[in-house]
Amino acid sequence: MNDELYMKKKKCLFFDIDGTLVDEQTHQIPQSTIEALRAARRSGSVVFINTGRPYSHVSAMIKALDFDGYCCGCGTEILIQGKPLYRHQIPQPVCQQIKEKADACRIDLFGENTPTCYVSLGHVENGFVKSMEILRSEGFNNIVPWVDHQSEFVKFCIAYDQHSDLEAFKLFLNEMKFEFIDRFDGFAEIVPQACSKATAIDVVRENYNVDLHDCYVFGDSTNDLPMLKHVPHSVLMGNGTPSLKPIVEKVTARIDQDGIAKALKEYGLIG
Repeated sequence: MNDELYMKKKKCLFFDIDGTLVDEQTHQIPQSTIEALRAARRSGSVVFINTGRPYSHVSAMIKALDFDGYCCGCGTEILIQGKPLYRHQIPQPVCQQIKEKADACRIDLFGENTPTCYVSLGHVENGFVKSMEILRSEGFNNIVPWVDHQSEFVKFCIAYDQHSDLEAFKLFLNEMKFEFIDRFDGFAEIVPQACSKATAIDVVRENYNVDLHDCYVFGDSTNDLPMLKHVPHSVLMGNGTPSLKPIVEKVTARIDQDGIAKALKEYGLIG
């Protein structure tokens, strides 16, 4: 296949948000990234968000960039052109079991849903304080105490400390067929094993009839691992988790050093 024909084939691009598109220090999107994303769409690429956040927690700043769609909640919610394509809801009895086990293991729990998220606190000092401060600074106030045990969720986040029985909780999660994604010290995501950022990519590319080799993924942290391993054209931000470097095709510059724009240019996806 010649290069000209290859470049005419539709490409699907998938971007994590935090640490990839949004600078976690300034909480802003670099102008070079905004211009690069717009150029990619003008060139005919399909451009998607692929985030661990539920759709309700994707900021107006991100939505203003007019992405073709959103893969949210680590593959548990997918929207294309504003319309729901896929949603994996955890049944209420299972949510309740997870809540009870978290309490027994002295772990704080954050149940993610659209539009409301529920938080169960009291076991870990300052467990979700920083996360909730960031969300509220972005305009999200739909976070309420977990008192309604009839709720269903798409995924969970947990906060733990040295007093938590993390090993017992992880064993329970494995038995319940959930994935434990350790993000950083004291914080992790809990996702159904049937869902990930990689499974979301397969749903989207099949919808557009795009081959896996015509997909490109951009991430920075451990919850990006499934998509970085799954897609041959994988890009780690220069500010990303160092342990991910051996498994990606390319390590680009830091987010604040035009990393997205440089990678897209190197792949020939923008001029």
